[in-house]
Amino acid sequence: MGKITGIYKVNKSRLLLIIAFLIALIPPLLGNEYLTTVFISILLWAAISASFDLTAGFIRVTNFGYAGFFAVGAYTSGLLALHFGISPWIGLFPGILFAAALGGLVGLLTLRLHGIFAAAFSWFIAETIKYTLAAEADVTRGYHGLMNPPLFPGVSRLPYYYFILAVLVFEVAVLMKLVKGKMGFAFRVIGEDETAARSIGVNVVFYKVACFTISCAFAGLLGVFYAHYVGVITPDVSSLGITVPALAICYVGGVGTIWGSIPAAFIIITIFETLRELEAFRFIIYGVLLIVVMIWARGGLVGLATKIRGKMLRK
Repeated sequence: MGKITGIYKVNKSRLLLIIAFLIALIPPLLGNEYLTTVFISILLWAAISASFDLTAGFIRVTNFGYAGFFAVGAYTSGLLALHFGISPWIGLFPGILFAAALGGLVGLLTLRLHGIFAAAFSWFIAETIKYTLAAEADVTRGYHGLMNPPLFPGVSRLPYYYFILAVLVFEVAVLMKLVKGKMGFAFRVIGEDETAARSIGVNVVFYKVACFTISCAFAGLLGVFYAHYVGVITPDVSSLGITVPALAICYVGGVGTIWGSIPAAFIIITIFETLRELEAFRFIIYGVLLIVVMIWARGGLVGLATKIRGKMLRK
């Protein structure tokens, strides 16, 4: 039985690598800049939702302030480039570090908060960041927009596609390794019952802060990518316009799975790109999707796939 399990794990790893390789081939084969842009959006939202899932799916804290940490990464790198002429490749690291540090601080401040209270507090942090960025227009340019140098020369979007694909593969690999180990076990126990976690010797303070820090570090990384990919950012990057889609994709894919965000992002972003007139109703659609998932498919796409696979194996 052990040998069979080991073979299954190897084959599964190879399958994931094959899928990543095939995804990498899509834009060159299509040869269409618009479709390349769509795939970049899909991969970016998958990466955003995967890191969002770390807190939502494991320590059971819905981080409604996720966009704030995303904005910290974006603005840190952008401001360093604007005021000091620092390359975005160097600005990448301060962006990650500042977002991670703020995430750790928020993790400490939410130690005694649970459920909606922790979510509301994190949202308050994001709104504070948003209005601070808007108010300090002399430094941040506010709603005039902060111009950011590109990561890659030229007009082709292919380099950005391969970069965000590499980031997504790295992020999912790191998070999956993390949640399958000792730290992941601690996260789950804390998410189920903090009192029980303490009773069995889990350091709740350390692991809760670590969870926030890691999630927000990836948010900062993705914020840096976004800033230098789109070119111009405003304080709205710290709004619910980032957080709500991340939450919807996370739950549709399967909260607490990490990789479930990938198929969910492909489906949801493709629908919105195909039916552009639905964009005005996106928040309503996200709400409907969440209601449907919570009532009829709590495990999301991953849960449905697991059930189908279980039935097929029994047959």
